[in-house]
Amino acid sequence: MTGPTHIAIAVSCGIIAGAGRPDLALLAGGAILPDMDAPQSFIGRVFFPISVPLNKWLGHRGPFHSFWLWGLVALVGVIWKPAFVIGAGALLHIFADCATVSGVRAFSPWSQKLFVLFKRDWRIKTGTPAEIIILVVFGSFAWAGGYVGAMGGIRAMIGHLTGAPKIMMEEYRAKGLQKCRVKGNFRWNSGKIEAIDWLIIGTEGKGLALQGKDKIIHTPKHGVFLKARLKPIKGEKWEVVQLRGWAKTENTIYFLDGKKWHTATAGEVVWGQILGNKIALENNL
Repeated sequence: MTGPTHIAIAVSCGIIAGAGRPDLALLAGGAILPDMDAPQSFIGRVFFPISVPLNKWLGHRGPFHSFWLWGLVALVGVIWKPAFVIGAGALLHIFADCATVSGVRAFSPWSQKLFVLFKRDWRIKTGTPAEIIILVVFGSFAWAGGYVGAMGGIRAMIGHLTGAPKIMMEEYRAKGLQKCRVKGNFRWNSGKIEAIDWLIIGTEGKGLALQGKDKIIHTPKHGVFLKARLKPIKGEKWEVVQLRGWAKTENTIYFLDGKKWHTATAGEVVWGQILGNKIALENNL
């Protein structure tokens, strides 16, 4: 397959996995690296002085199209993450070439046997209309996947579609200090079910503290979510202060006493972890 097709496949997979722009760039680069041994390829023309001797020495679709080589590169990702992303892009390239008519010696140099994914009638010939269709499909998939990636990947999308409370919690924990709201159906311990849209203050063990209409709601103490979808507030983050003693707050904030979140208004004493928009404290007491 040609370079653009390999890039479209790798980037679409990366977007769906929730990869950010730096990782998508590394995936795209990794997706064309195996063709370094082909002087006529996109990357081969760019690095012609390297590509020509590589081609004479190794040939095309030999060791540079080996699962062993790029699997080892990906393994380096244990200590250097970019290597994993580059290796993943290259491995996607090899799998894609396994769907072509000529196949790939994917276990070179230990084996020269061609590795293919489908029977011959289903395989694709490079540069033909069939590959153009693949390019268009994956290109469109990557475009649509941008929406999925913006939501945090497939798992986050599933959570948004199904309203799974567990997935909502996992999403929230991954957001760090970003402000978030939760929208869904909440069942109070009394049995009443209410449609809610609450600001999340923070976690309490396995539950959450949320700003209700007139008080802080604690889960599961006050009730549980039947359905819950996370709504990150774009561009807004909490300020956080960790107090070693006590202090008076000059504005309304939240504080965690070690187990439970509380609200404090101006002039009240606070301690523990302080959370707010613009935290203003008097000298520690």
